[in-house]
Amino acid sequence: MANEKRLREIVRVLSDYGVRFVYHHKIKNKENSVELDAANLRRAFEKLGPSFIKIGQILSTRLDILPKPFVDELSLLQDRAPEFPFAEVERIFLEETGLALGEVFLQIDEKPLASASMAQVHKGILRTGEEVIVKVQRPVIDELLIQDLDILIRLSERVPKSMVEVFDPKEALQQVKENTLVELDFRNEARMLNEFRDTNRNVACVAVPRVYDGLTSRRILVEEYIEGTKITNREELELLGYDMEDITRKLMLSYLKQIFRDGFFHGDPHPGNFIIKDSKIYFIDFGIMGRLQEQTKHSLNELIEGLASRDIDLMVRVCLELATPRHPLDKRVLYNDLEHMFDVYLSANMKDIRMTEFITDFIRMFKRHNLSIPSELTILAKALSILEGVFQDIAPDLNLIDTAKDYLRENLTIETILQRFDAEKLAMKGYSALRDASELPGNVTKLLKQIISGRLRVNIDTDDLDEKWIDLKKMANRVVMSLIIVGLLLASSIMSGTPGGQYLGQGGFVISGLFGLWLLISIYRSGNL
Repeated sequence: MANEKRLREIVRVLSDYGVRFVYHHKIKNKENSVELDAANLRRAFEKLGPSFIKIGQILSTRLDILPKPFVDELSLLQDRAPEFPFAEVERIFLEETGLALGEVFLQIDEKPLASASMAQVHKGILRTGEEVIVKVQRPVIDELLIQDLDILIRLSERVPKSMVEVFDPKEALQQVKENTLVELDFRNEARMLNEFRDTNRNVACVAVPRVYDGLTSRRILVEEYIEGTKITNREELELLGYDMEDITRKLMLSYLKQIFRDGFFHGDPHPGNFIIKDSKIYFIDFGIMGRLQEQTKHSLNELIEGLASRDIDLMVRVCLELATPRHPLDKRVLYNDLEHMFDVYLSANMKDIRMTEFITDFIRMFKRHNLSIPSELTILAKALSILEGVFQDIAPDLNLIDTAKDYLRENLTIETILQRFDAEKLAMKGYSALRDASELPGNVTKLLKQIISGRLRVNIDTDDLDEKWIDLKKMANRVVMSLIIVGLLLASSIMSGTPGGQYLGQGGFVISGLFGLWLLISIYRSGNL
């Protein structure tokens, strides 16, 4: 019953959005209709409550699914929600840990530091004296989020085709559900935080809070409280003696290492997730993390090598390796588009290149050719877009492209290149090459014998040949039908002028007219008139 009531509420709100979509596109045909639709969708999500705010925020990371105006608008969703009672905090903590708050904490603030759509955060002091934050999952939010997502997935199957032109809702929502199930278990966030600490253990300027694993569970996360300065508080940081360009450069270099060396990066690098303390950049909030597969990481490294050496052929080849075509692909057109895009950006002044524009153009071009890219790359694209905004706030004059090139130049050494090769894989490839080479003389002999004996057959496979052959047959049939109609008309006209053949000639005129009308209708229906 509750599900049906919620379904009706969601349908009512989203139907209102759908009516406005039709009004803007079909009736008014406004030039800024996409921007208006994006703003209306954000308002609809805000009206539907905390679960939809969270869904909208996750959708805002999907540059490959949503157009940029929708991504920008959904990024404005404020993750704030009404506070839930402290009694609920006590109940959930007891259910998850088996301990009362008083058994663990000397003190815990009843007033939360923050109250978001998925969780509420309180500051406390452990009995051992350490200051911590306690992240408590909002009551029944897991059920509400999954319920709303299941309803949306059901509704997405009935979305009009005119809406699908904007984005594929079912695909987007299924991926959002997968991400949400991971994020709802706080133990996953704790594991990712610890992994991030291990991979950055030797980076002096990077730090993360300590996690108290013994007190962390599916709905509870306890970690060290970091009391420092927000990275965007330029005035206070400069008073403390920090150089903003130095902070920016270190953050940039750290992120490049996360992407190109570790393949494991922070997926939500907005300003609130960076705190400066004791000459270190503390990364916090590990709810969204990106992980690159080894092949994807290798391809990205090759892409950067091609960019540094201005090797367009290499960059095009890597892009084709990264993408998966959904429909038959015209590689020649794609190659020309990629070549043009890289040529434009490579010929531009590096200081004038905006990372966000490059990423958006890159993803838009792939969408235009019906190519899907790995989901981890969309998280990376969104993260880099957010990070560029942070850099512009704290050090707008720093040339980030030059900083990136310096890092890559220093790291593209013989040692780092050799590290990418796996000894076992090299051995297997070497064995395959030797085996193929040993079979080569025999295969060449067989080929020559087939040529000499006249038994060689060559099969030519042409793209879409069957469709072209069908079209050719249709065209031939129509030509034949046209000739028959012309012949019938000529015969009818001759017979009409002969004694006794008048009625037969008139019948021929009627028959040829019907055939001609049928031919015109068939051509019109084919869309090739």
